[in-house]
Amino acid sequence: MKKRLITSIAALAAALSLAACGSGNGAAGNTAASAGTAQAGDTALQADTASTAEETAGKDGGTFTYGLATELDNFDPFTATTADAKSIYFNIYEGLVRVQPDGTFTGAVASDYKVSDDAKTYTFTLRDGIRFHNGNPVTTDDVLYSIQLAIDSKINGYDNIDKFEATDDKTIVITLKKGDTSFLADATQAIVPKGSDDNHELAQKPIGTGPFKFTEYAVQDHVTLDRFDDYWGTPAHLDEVVVKFLASSSDYIVNFQSGAIDGFTADASITEQVDKNSAVLNVGNSNAVQALYLNNAKAPFDNADVRRAICYAVNPDDIINLVDYGYGTKIGTAMIPGLSAYYDDSLASTYATDADKAKELLAKAGYPDGIEFTVTVPSSYQVHLDTAQVLVNELADAGITMNISQVDWATWLQNVYTNRDYEATIISVDGATPSPTAFLSRYRSDADNNFVNYKSDDFDAAYDKAVGEVDETKREQDFKDCEKILTDDAASAYLQDVANILVCRKGFSGYQGYPLYAVDFSAISKD
Repeated sequence: MKKRLITSIAALAAALSLAACGSGNGAAGNTAASAGTAQAGDTALQADTASTAEETAGKDGGTFTYGLATELDNFDPFTATTADAKSIYFNIYEGLVRVQPDGTFTGAVASDYKVSDDAKTYTFTLRDGIRFHNGNPVTTDDVLYSIQLAIDSKINGYDNIDKFEATDDKTIVITLKKGDTSFLADATQAIVPKGSDDNHELAQKPIGTGPFKFTEYAVQDHVTLDRFDDYWGTPAHLDEVVVKFLASSSDYIVNFQSGAIDGFTADASITEQVDKNSAVLNVGNSNAVQALYLNNAKAPFDNADVRRAICYAVNPDDIINLVDYGYGTKIGTAMIPGLSAYYDDSLASTYATDADKAKELLAKAGYPDGIEFTVTVPSSYQVHLDTAQVLVNELADAGITMNISQVDWATWLQNVYTNRDYEATIISVDGATPSPTAFLSRYRSDADNNFVNYKSDDFDAAYDKAVGEVDETKREQDFKDCEKILTDDAASAYLQDVANILVCRKGFSGYQGYPLYAVDFSAISKD
């Protein structure tokens, strides 16, 4: 299959389809992202290998204890919303296809696939001999069940499915309502056993086909993953991974120094405290959009000029230097630089910092004496708390008072993300797949995950046009047009793609970055 390879980016892992924390400055481990597209008419014949990472020199066996600054309590790939959960179950579940480090796709549950010329028909052939972690072989019934779950769960891209069927015991044909060259990215959605999630059992008992199987969940303490010895592809090196839950990102250092954990992923404000003599730091991008997200449905942010004033008042360069130690990548819209074919880098300079311009816009909007609002920030993520502190001072120069309210993660998810009961928040939002739709679809007026309550007929029309375009060159420009609308409307104040750094104790090696939020434990080995 002819696959588009786009330019290099950095990638890696940890916290929310919403996320916590990217490097920009020539970071080690950078990879290319092709943005999850297929060329119409393509055919792919995939080799029986799961990982494209080079074989490490490490020995097989051993346990790796990974620290995580949130407790995971939902491993259902159809309902989990946090990028932390997704970054871990990346090792448990596989879709019909799987993203590779360079952003292209290879077969997983399917050994090969074909895409029709109009990008409306996708034909997948099931891999011979592949089994679930419960020992059962994967059948077309399992695939059909999983596709229906994805549709019912409103997984991005699955609302475009017109029909799907098994034409024989090895072949699945999916027909779309409209041609979509990025559906391969959507086809990374997990394939699970038929009946396994009838009562949401996967939340606590995940069953997939990946290189690790889920073996233990200790509430508020840890999750244990064991190597799946019957894995169809390249087996994992480690015998076991223990994911240990920590109260907050500030606990990483003490646990790492004490030997309680062997590794963690965090932003530079945390990793700069690590003793470099005892650790290896692998720098990558979080591939998530950090922003001061504004609730467009609440005054004063229902006024576009007020939102623009916020954008003129903030200085992303200061945040990158003061909070992210210069590693972050400045952005000006709701797209990550890693999806380079779709990212419009010119938008990063739309709002050059100008406090006087901000005051002028506030006066125009009817707020000559400035505004006051509260930003709600999850206390578990130091990078967002530090960002808030910097923004308080920057906004004050424009006559804007921002008060900080710290809440725990569960409260943030419930009040801010689900109930949309907030004025502003600071978080990083990722995409579930390396596709432009994963980042932009949430801004549709009717999107269930449109937690900023952005509504624009112009954006909706531009998005529909982009999704329906099968010519890749036109499609790339169409998505850039969507980004420009968001930036011009100041849907939120976009800041950076935060540096995400995987810290491993010396004695472990095998870091592998991806153009999405994921930790690939199968690549890690003990020296």
